[in-house]
Amino acid sequence: MTIWHGGNMALWLVPRTTGDHDLVSAIRRESSVLRERNAGRCSDEFGIHATLLAGLGDRSIGVNGLKQAVQQAVEQWKHVHHKSSLTVPLQSVTTKASYFQCILIALSATPALTSLNHITSRIVNQSFPPPSPDPSEPYFPHISLLYADLSQSEAQSQILQMQQQHVFKTLDHNPSHPHISFRGFTHVEFDSIHLYDCTGTPQQWKHLHTIPL
Repeated sequence: MTIWHGGNMALWLVPRTTGDHDLVSAIRRESSVLRERNAGRCSDEFGIHATLLAGLGDRSIGVNGLKQAVQQAVEQWKHVHHKSSLTVPLQSVTTKASYFQCILIALSATPALTSLNHITSRIVNQSFPPPSPDPSEPYFPHISLLYADLSQSEAQSQILQMQQQHVFKTLDHNPSHPHISFRGFTHVEFDSIHLYDCTGTPQQWKHLHTIPL
């Protein structure tokens, strides 16, 4: 049985693709623009996704066992929410001023999305118990547009430029419920969870399994 060190394992929510004019294509184009603008300071292209669960570095994980745990989580989630996909509003384009959260699309933490995160985390922890209690941070669902070593002011300047170029626009100015349109798209639809080995640079990451929602 293949065992991975958990810190290298991640579960990705992957959007449904429908052609050359869907949200995934729009994100891919804008990410390419950002990489060209930040050449020498950013990663190469990486898969478009929202991380569902990561940070499993305190335990060893069998890949097949993790796949089974995720399948169990999906079945429980579907039983509760009666869904075969997950549609989530786009909330904002922002930065967390870190390499892997440099420029990103923040997603609304809808009940269905939060539930999937909670159920998956619980079942994975039951299947692969951590050596100490999980100090879990609040789930921050997002789709990264750029991995780069930029300061917060540099990232914010580029986000403002994107807004001025109408890459995205704010639809709801209520600070407690922001909502944007990104190249005309207001929601993302996820239809699968991908299991990734995130060893090395983003270009070296490997897709291991796909679990449909």
